[in-house]
Amino acid sequence: MRYYGCKTKLLDFIEKSTKELDLYEGAKFFDVFTGTTAVAKHFKRLGYTVIANDNLEFCHALAKTYIELNEYPKFNKLKKVVVDYAGQNTHDKVIGHLNAAKPIEGFIFKNYCPGGTKKLRTYFSDENGKKIDAIRTRIHEWKKSNLVTELEYYYLLAALIEGVNLVSNVAGTYAACLKTWDKRALKPLILTPPEVISSKRMNKAFRMDANEIVEKVSTDVLYLDPPYNVRQFAANYFLLELIAEGWFDKEIKIDPKSKTGIYFDESKKSLYCQKAAAPEIFADLIRKAKARHILLSYNNEGIIPEKHIRKILSEKGELLRR
Repeated sequence: MRYYGCKTKLLDFIEKSTKELDLYEGAKFFDVFTGTTAVAKHFKRLGYTVIANDNLEFCHALAKTYIELNEYPKFNKLKKVVVDYAGQNTHDKVIGHLNAAKPIEGFIFKNYCPGGTKKLRTYFSDENGKKIDAIRTRIHEWKKSNLVTELEYYYLLAALIEGVNLVSNVAGTYAACLKTWDKRALKPLILTPPEVISSKRMNKAFRMDANEIVEKVSTDVLYLDPPYNVRQFAANYFLLELIAEGWFDKEIKIDPKSKTGIYFDESKKSLYCQKAAAPEIFADLIRKAKARHILLSYNNEGIIPEKHIRKILSEKGELLRR
């Protein structure tokens, strides 16, 4: 996924660091700021017992799918609803059913497509906006009718989020849309079944504040990748969050005067993105941590001074710098 701060390029380095530790087979690896789960997925594949956490719903959907799910969902209650796609597994049939959903002019089309009420918002083509509305509505209806389990629901959300990300008319984040159309944005939205990583471990995904959950979970390795600048992830990825949370059964008012239509819950603002608060909230996190080993990824130009980070980590235990 196009996601600012993804640690894909550091996976080998992080893995090498854990190999130098005294760990047993199936050791617990806790990714407390999991984002799009790149690091958590890697360690699940390596056979660790993985716990992934993030306070954003679209990240939680990805974690439920890639970390907590150990086998493809069966969709037993949906078998009488979806069209029978001969020769396909059930999860393929369900995704195919969603791809065939008739487009509707709903929330996304009206607020984030040029054919909607705000002409200058070109986050999606009209066709893709209508398709997103149709698919998200169908997923909501299935959940409301108890036709899908929690994990099945998140599996479908993950498929939609990843599909949306491929056709979004943005440069990277969703803080603004492009004025001209990117070639990717003109392609039709097509969902593909997310790959399920098989595992024998009891892997879990949570959606909690990092400083609250860190004192509730004991782990062998605590991996920390907190935000390091003032850009709020909840704002930068507000559209993916809106799609994940949905707009059903609640009133969402988008500022008609806003060029971008950015909308997010103020309670999701991270203190790690505030210069005045970040040093102390980081210190609080480390003090509460229940981990044999702590691995930290942090930009050397981040808003928390390196001296402060070293001081806090040294107070917790022996400090090694890679």
